Amino acid sequence: CSGGPSEGSEAKAKKSRSSRSSRAGLLFPVSRVERQLRRGHFAERFGARAPVYLAAVLQWVTHKAMDMAGKISKKSKQQRISPSHLQMAVQKSSVLRKLLRGGVPGHHGRAVPQSQRVASPSKKKMTKSKKR
Repeated sequence: CSGGPSEGSEAKAKKSRSSRSSRAGLLFPVSRVERQLRRGHFAERFGARAPVYLAAVLQWVTHKAMDMAGKISKKSKQQRISPSHLQMAVQKSSVLRKLLRGGVPGHHGRAVPQSQRVASPSKKKMTKSKKR
């Protein structure tokens, strides 16, 4: 019943199989990021660590934005994160604002969320009578 040397090596190969994302300790898919880099023709060549680093950066940006948006939604006593919560998170964070450079789409005709509404200053009429 003992198998040849090929069976032992196959068992070892199966044990050592793990995704690049799990080896890097990431949740974002390194293989998918690499595929998109290759399809995008951003460069002729790039290092093996480039997609790992890019996946880590994307995961960090997403985590920071979602964390802040979650806090904003809790403050407004809502259980779901809405697009307006994400937009407010980007506006409040100087790091995200610089990174995205205002790339988050604006309201485009939508009403401003309640927490951002600002009362316009009332224009008082000047009723000064000048005596000449």
